[in-house]
Amino acid sequence: MKPVDIYRIISKDIIGQDDMLKYVSVAIFKHVAGEKFGNLLLIGNSGTGKTATMQAMERMYNTHPFFEKHRVVLRMNANTFANDEGMVLPHTHLYHQLENRALTILGKNATPEQVRELVEHATVCIDEIDKITARIGGKPNVVGINIQQSLLTLMEGEEITYNTKLFIGGEYKEHTFRIDTGNMLFICGGAFEELFDQVYSRVFEEGKQEKLTKMTLNVDGAVEFKQIFTLKENLEQLDIFNYGMLPQFIARFDNAVVLNDLTPNDLLTIFMDTPTSVFKHSKRFFEKFDVELSVTEKARKLIAYKAAENSRVGARALKDIYGRIIKRFEFDPHNCPEVQKFGDRYELTIDETIVKRALGIK
Repeated sequence: MKPVDIYRIISKDIIGQDDMLKYVSVAIFKHVAGEKFGNLLLIGNSGTGKTATMQAMERMYNTHPFFEKHRVVLRMNANTFANDEGMVLPHTHLYHQLENRALTILGKNATPEQVRELVEHATVCIDEIDKITARIGGKPNVVGINIQQSLLTLMEGEEITYNTKLFIGGEYKEHTFRIDTGNMLFICGGAFEELFDQVYSRVFEEGKQEKLTKMTLNVDGAVEFKQIFTLKENLEQLDIFNYGMLPQFIARFDNAVVLNDLTPNDLLTIFMDTPTSVFKHSKRFFEKFDVELSVTEKARKLIAYKAAENSRVGARALKDIYGRIIKRFEFDPHNCPEVQKFGDRYELTIDETIVKRALGIK
């Protein structure tokens, strides 16, 4: 598979993040082709698709024979590399988790060679990487620094040795693994919320705010000119260092990729058409009450535009906005005047009036 083939597969369920998915596709291709250091740092607001992308990648690994030896995917939180006392855990903590994933795929009777191959070609996804910053409140964060340095060692691409026990010849026996970590792919992600404010302040201090003015269309189709700041268009590598990520740690990534804020059109598609669509889920819920649920075009656009106003939480805003609209109908739909009876079935149409009333829009 070439990067474009990988992109076609993982992009099916991810909306509004084409640039990021192309970077991920190239990283996966490098990983499978045996190239070292295709690691990625993903920076994006909550709900913009970081976790969904990892899930899409894992599904691809599990369903295509081409990725048979790359099926070990481990998703971790960055803070789990330290214990409750703030002590960084040894690297064997990670390798044993990878080994367990490999044995789950292969079965306990797998040979050491089979286990080593899967562990050595694993993909490690580390979430909330922004929580291990080297500084908190202007003061050194020793735990964050130590975790970054620990991850730095893991990502150096060296051959490591660790001891374990495997089921060999009908019994568990001591075994020593030699693993080339250069064959692993590391994809780290985080919201980096303070980074947004940090870069925003820098842009205005440098007097570049005139570059933020853009033409937009509001929900009624009227043209407006607004100052729109996006982290993607203004981030510099020095900003990540100033945020509190060590230069050596940043250097372990091929690219730092900023995810797009989701547009109203993106959110409209996510709301209506994706496999995890909030509306599809709601529609199935009302079928339990023999209620056919629908939503008018104006109503769905208004929901998407209101969700887009909460760009810092991405697609998660849809659940909040739609929840405020639909909750009163979920408790006892047959006693709501908007639910109309037609024979043995009922119909509920969410229109613009219902949306505006629920959201307090005049």
